[in-house]
Amino acid sequence: MANKMWKDCEAELDLLNFTYLSEQVAEIAKDDNLSPATIGIYGDWGSGKSTLMKLVKSLLDADENTLSVEFNGWLFEGYEDAKTALCGTILDAMHNNEKNNFFVKGKDKITELLKQVDKGKLLSKGIKYGLDFLLTGGVGTITELTLTGLISSIKQKAGDVSEDEIKKLIDTLKTEETKRTEIKNFRKTFKEIFDDCKNERLVVFIDELDRCTPDTILDIFEAIRLFLYVPGATFIIGADERLVSYAVKTKYRDIPGHDIDISKEYLEKLVQYPVKIPQLNEQEVKQYITCLLLQIEDLDFKKIAQAIQNMGINDEFTIESVKTALGKEPTENIKEAFDLSNQIYSSLAALMKGNPRHCKRFFNTLMMRISLAEKRKITLQKKVLAKLMLAEYYKPTFIEVLMNPESKGELKQLESGDNESEYTILKDWINDEWVQKWVKGEPLLSSISNLSDYFYFSRESRKIYSSNAEILSTQTKILLQNLLNSSEAVRNKAIEAASQLAPSEQILLSKAMFEELIKEEIIDGKKFKSYLELAKNQNQQREAVAKIMSLPNTRITAGLVGQMTAFVNTLDIETKGTLKTYLLTNSKLSNSVNTIFKK
Repeated sequence: MANKMWKDCEAELDLLNFTYLSEQVAEIAKDDNLSPATIGIYGDWGSGKSTLMKLVKSLLDADENTLSVEFNGWLFEGYEDAKTALCGTILDAMHNNEKNNFFVKGKDKITELLKQVDKGKLLSKGIKYGLDFLLTGGVGTITELTLTGLISSIKQKAGDVSEDEIKKLIDTLKTEETKRTEIKNFRKTFKEIFDDCKNERLVVFIDELDRCTPDTILDIFEAIRLFLYVPGATFIIGADERLVSYAVKTKYRDIPGHDIDISKEYLEKLVQYPVKIPQLNEQEVKQYITCLLLQIEDLDFKKIAQAIQNMGINDEFTIESVKTALGKEPTENIKEAFDLSNQIYSSLAALMKGNPRHCKRFFNTLMMRISLAEKRKITLQKKVLAKLMLAEYYKPTFIEVLMNPESKGELKQLESGDNESEYTILKDWINDEWVQKWVKGEPLLSSISNLSDYFYFSRESRKIYSSNAEILSTQTKILLQNLLNSSEAVRNKAIEAASQLAPSEQILLSKAMFEELIKEEIIDGKKFKSYLELAKNQNQQREAVAKIMSLPNTRITAGLVGQMTAFVNTLDIETKGTLKTYLLTNSKLSNSVNTIFKK
């Protein structure tokens, strides 16, 4: 197989068998009886939301009565007000499109609205520089300031805005009634465009919403609600539902004493048709990773992709189905792709929780290491590397132990099922069920002569990222922030939420949290306790102990030892003994250590 990599973007070909979902969403969008409508395409980070939206857009682009527009709020964030950016993008597309002379009868009104949006863009510059009170009903406070001083203040920071323009803006915002009238007039004119252009519908795709800040997310929702929600318009929003809920909760708190989830109520009101992307099961992961490997090999891949779309829900994707699709014998490269996916798909499905982006990232890392090795005239086998990488994700501490050259003899004993012999280096792992299954799976690593090369490029590729926090998903970064919050309640909620992450993401999260904790000269005891709780919930106690023992013993205080009580009680005898021995190397901790290890 070639050593190419895959772009981290939406796929042009449907490798996830999303056809049934894309057809359903397109049907809703084209049903004029349901318009105006908002469709929510919900899924975890990397679950395929953008790919599904791309497939839906392709179906709608083929419809002669539909104009589809794409909007990425994340691209505008920090440069332009989200409301005006969304309205401007939609109106520009309606004004400049060449599809069957769409919205020709509404051109004058579109031009009129574009002028209003340009005024809004100018206003947004003022908002950025401290004039948000102009929008929130505080226009009357202008009387408390000198107009000259106000204009001067804006011009200092937004020199491209003229005094006349600022005066006009302030004049138009003198009363709250003016604001309400402008919103009403904008919406009325926007509706009239669709009244004038019968049988012409607009579908707006809003993607990357879960990458935006809470303020931007709410601004976009507000723009839809206030200005754009009229018959003839449909909005398709791609986002992680949990992150959107988080954005709502940052602004609207739940009502005390009432069992009402404000974020849930808000979303249900705004999004009438939620479409949730299902998590891939084992067979679907096998199909997906096999397709990834085949995609970079075979010129006839479109035939294979078409065969996948025609498969029934219980049909299995096999090398025979590829043979049928191609009408010829599979090549050796195709056979190799199936062989590799058969070896790892089960573990990868559990590790990545059926997440396509995580799977793609796994294989990109694999291909990158092989490419790095080739540049050093070293050959790495994909099967061997894939097996080692699975252990890196699942049992990172075990891999560190395995890097010891003296472990090879003991590894061979484990592979043969010998649990009776005496172990020194691998003694902590002989009763680990996952490790036992892993070492016995093909290929057997004790037979690999250049295993040290694999470990070398494992270390080298890790250097690409300066910290684990850099490669966390947006959702997990929010959890990391909450885990480091001073509020115990916030930390506990984050620990609970972390249990829903894919195992690979859980491991990265606990690593990132530890990295953040030790950046402080004095480690925060309460946050340290939350880290231990996180590790315990993820069955990563050994990894946590290894992290603690990587610190100079002088960094461990009696206060930190006191936070270990519950954690220590979950350790096996050997790990508990190892941790106790390390802690007692600092004589100042002896009383605290003896106290918690007696409990």
